[in-house]
Amino acid sequence: MLEPRGAASSTSFEPETDVSARVVIEARNALLQGRISDALELVESARHDPDLSDGSRVELALTGLLSRLARGDLRGAAPFSRELTALVRVRGPVAARACFGLGEFAAARGQTDLSVTYYESAGEELDGADDRPWLPWRSGLARILAGRGEVGTATGLVEEELTEARILDSPYAVASTLRTMSAVAPTDQRVELLDEALALLAGSDAARLEAQIRTDLAGWLMLLRPTESAQAVDLLRSAEKYARQEDLAPLLGRIRWLLERLGEAPDGELAGRMSELSAAEQRVAQLVVLGKRNREIAVELGVSVKSVEWHVSHILRKLSITSRLDLADALAQPRQNR
Repeated sequence: MLEPRGAASSTSFEPETDVSARVVIEARNALLQGRISDALELVESARHDPDLSDGSRVELALTGLLSRLARGDLRGAAPFSRELTALVRVRGPVAARACFGLGEFAAARGQTDLSVTYYESAGEELDGADDRPWLPWRSGLARILAGRGEVGTATGLVEEELTEARILDSPYAVASTLRTMSAVAPTDQRVELLDEALALLAGSDAARLEAQIRTDLAGWLMLLRPTESAQAVDLLRSAEKYARQEDLAPLLGRIRWLLERLGEAPDGELAGRMSELSAAEQRVAQLVVLGKRNREIAVELGVSVKSVEWHVSHILRKLSITSRLDLADALAQPRQNR
């Protein structure tokens, strides 16, 4: 999402150790490629290096924040938002990246007025800058404005971003912008825009963006072309597999909601997906099903209550379940195909 042409195109790093610069680039590219777990691991390996430049710090903080948001982990994203807040004072591209990330964080928390301010600030910081990274701040702003009924303004912003993306000659940037365009365009254009975006990504390495576009396309096919429901299901199945592998709860929840509307059961019922949990998580989940409380589980397993709480939270997120009661019901009585 930051500079989709790849590592060779980056001009945002000040001189520093080769190792730290390489990790920053690898983390950013892992995010672009949809390898969220790898991105987070790389970010954590380098974010506390005291010798990092401001350019590298903002890249790592932004990558960490966007990766956490992809998993619906607002609490995990919060420390990165604080790092970005401190970097807003560094003017130009660094501040632009920081403002963009803070805009995404505010939008995820439902603070739309604040997100608008940050998105606009990101654009202002890029005006006249020699190093102009591709940042989809217009897309973020357009989605909010369209939700407020300001469709004309939103469309204008996306058209500007699309022009910039085409000049950049980046399939990732163009496909991402087309996805936003489909959200604000007239209804009869949406399927074609998403088809174009998918075609641009064919053979590329952008798994998350592709899964998002497939999910959007399936939703519109379901609404606009109900005779093509089989294609919608195929699109959702491929997106579901990826979202489950990377533990992307928000995307996975939307995919499964659409599958249910299409009369399909999620791939691999919850009871069958117990194998996705670690051995420790499986033990905790089994005790939850038996109705045991966190303190009782902690005593039985010989661990701290905080450790049990952490496991339960991770289990719920991994299986896209909202409460321990739902977890117990789902694992004890798996749903049947309808």
